[in-house]
Amino acid sequence: MCCARWAREKPDAVAVRCERDDGSVALHTWGELQRDANRLAHALTRLGVRRGDRVAIVMPQRIETPIAHFAIYQLGAVAMPLSMLFGPDALEYRLNDSGAQVAIVDEGAIANLRAARPQCPGLETLIAVGAAQGQGDLDWTDALRTRAGRAHTRADEGR
Repeated sequence: MCCARWAREKPDAVAVRCERDDGSVALHTWGELQRDANRLAHALTRLGVRRGDRVAIVMPQRIETPIAHFAIYQLGAVAMPLSMLFGPDALEYRLNDSGAQVAIVDEGAIANLRAARPQCPGLETLIAVGAAQGQGDLDWTDALRTRAGRAHTRADEGR
């Protein structure tokens, strides 16, 4: 409902406008967001994420953040946004308390998440975004290199 309807009805309409530090602007359409959310949903499914599972998102506002939220919602999983300002102890507590099995993280928090990880036995996979790629278990770009078909959700059962 958050993205798929817009992607169906207005796939070429601008959904997100990103202004970079250098002043350049990138426009992202609903169709692009849905395509990438579908790809990430497939990757999360392959990692074992199911309905009700927690997935931590440790990123600021960047284009990958809404894509991660849409993918997680499609699966019926629980998106758990965590501040990128949290240190290792705060991340450890929240990851263990929630039972998150996957964390999606960028360069702003990868060092703290990697420091907390040995104390988080349930955290199975780090998906590394942006400049953090190469420092996790799976890079964002590799996760999205999959078929673009929509992940099956319980919402499909009512159709």
